Amino acid sequence: MKFSRHTKALAKNIVENCTECGRCMPDCPFLQAYCKSPKQLFQKFLDDGDIDPEIPYSCLLCAHCTRVCPQQLKLDEAFYSMRKDLIKNSRKRPLKSLRGVYFHQRFSYCSLFTTVNKGHGKATSKEEK
Repeated sequence: MKFSRHTKALAKNIVENCTECGRCMPDCPFLQAYCKSPKQLFQKFLDDGDIDPEIPYSCLLCAHCTRVCPQQLKLDEAFYSMRKDLIKNSRKRPLKSLRGVYFHQRFSYCSLFTTVNKGHGKATSKEEK
């Protein structure tokens, strides 16, 4: 998998500036499930040049980690950039578990699955009477 320079730069910034203070870990089930510290996770990404697609798609992109980080590291931006690279390089959905999301996005505006209630007549209020 080929990741963009932007993604690699975001990862490198995290590795170089994360002090492994742990402030991002207690409130994030995602980080708890995938690493002991963001620094270790992003160092592995840089060393391997690849990442399991499940990892960037498991981040909720809530930015809580950035809010509590004394270095203001933007892990959510790095994971979002990884997602974009995964889709760009694979030209398909990177995870089978995303089929439901794909279905929703593709058909949510289809007339078969949407309704419009045009109403009947003009609404009136006490002020109009």
